[in-house]
Amino acid sequence: MVYIKPFRALRPKEELVSKVNSPPYDIISKEEAELVIGYNPYSFLKVVKPEAAIKKVGDITNYQLAEVAARNLQEMIRQEIFLQDKEEYFYLYSQSNEIYQRMGLVVCLSAEDYLKGIIKKHENINTGTYQQRVNHIMKTKAHTGCILVLYKSNDGIEELLKQEAGSKKPIYEFESDDGMKNCCWQIQEKEIIISLIKAFQDIPSLYIADGHHRTAAAVEVAQLLKAQQKKGEDKEKKVIEEYMYFPAVLIPDNQIHISAYHRVVRIPLDFNKDYFINQLAQIFKIEKISPNHPFLPVKKHEFGMNIFGQWYRLLVKEGILHKEKRDITSRLDVSILQELVLYPILGIKYPQQNNIIEFIGGVNSLPKIEERIRQGAVIVFTLFPTLIEDVIEISEMEKIMPPKSTWFTPKLRSGIFVHYFG
Repeated sequence: MVYIKPFRALRPKEELVSKVNSPPYDIISKEEAELVIGYNPYSFLKVVKPEAAIKKVGDITNYQLAEVAARNLQEMIRQEIFLQDKEEYFYLYSQSNEIYQRMGLVVCLSAEDYLKGIIKKHENINTGTYQQRVNHIMKTKAHTGCILVLYKSNDGIEELLKQEAGSKKPIYEFESDDGMKNCCWQIQEKEIIISLIKAFQDIPSLYIADGHHRTAAAVEVAQLLKAQQKKGEDKEKKVIEEYMYFPAVLIPDNQIHISAYHRVVRIPLDFNKDYFINQLAQIFKIEKISPNHPFLPVKKHEFGMNIFGQWYRLLVKEGILHKEKRDITSRLDVSILQELVLYPILGIKYPQQNNIIEFIGGVNSLPKIEERIRQGAVIVFTLFPTLIEDVIEISEMEKIMPPKSTWFTPKLRSGIFVHYFG
């Protein structure tokens, strides 16, 4: 049983939302964020990417960066760029372009549901990133970005949300710098809010798509603040504070799109192409492709590969998966590539260490891949996108997917709905 809660969103004035909204902190570099802040002083990157808002970073700590973020948020509140709703509401958030269209319900979720396993994960937590987000939440007293969470499609819920969007005037309507049209609505009616709360009580589980580190950090902060509160609290008093919740956009699984996450590998100094191809031939059926036509896989267990400008199609041999007796996680294409190619043949045991591999994801990944090929000295592997069914099954089995397995498209914008508990 899932518990969803309405909240008093801290959100931009309608006339400023097109300037305030920003990409998530983890898909934009410091240098790119500095450029955006330079020409757009309203950008929420000043809060979610504070290192880009100060002239000199030097040896500044994550804690100090969190203080910068907190000051910037407070300044935006002082200038009334952000205003907080007076009552607790749900919200609708739609993103669309000529390819994608999805609509989700903006709510607060419970830290307790995460700890109970009702809100399920599929990704490991990096300690450094996690601690950075804990500091950020503690200092800003806010959850500055919504978690992308999916649920198994429910006709009743989707129909209700569609009716709400069709009967209301949007509170926001703008195009973001990724080319997406963003529309948001506010659900004020008590009876609709109660109906949605009851409807989600019949949903057994939720699944985190994007935002594992922010979710884990939000739950850690909730536990820390709860422990601090208990020290001076009357034992008879049972108050569930606002910090026990964090914001999320709930989207049905049939509206979720996953893009491929490709690998660009630096060629080792002792690389022997003939030996490498011979080793691959034991695992894959190999077909040469025209060098001028990049190969993007169209099905599971199919890979594209480029070496020295030559493209190949790789198809896993039928006996390999059965011979290895691989479980669902190790049958993922990212696992097959890592466990049968990158580690045993190229000696790359930890793909995220030493900058040996560059991960390129998203719908606009091909130009970046072609640029890396032109620069030379790389092996490119293109992959078929991970299936949403695999994400759900792995989450339900409480297993963990390999790093960089999924790239969810489009990305939720930051700075539209902030959960402020200060």
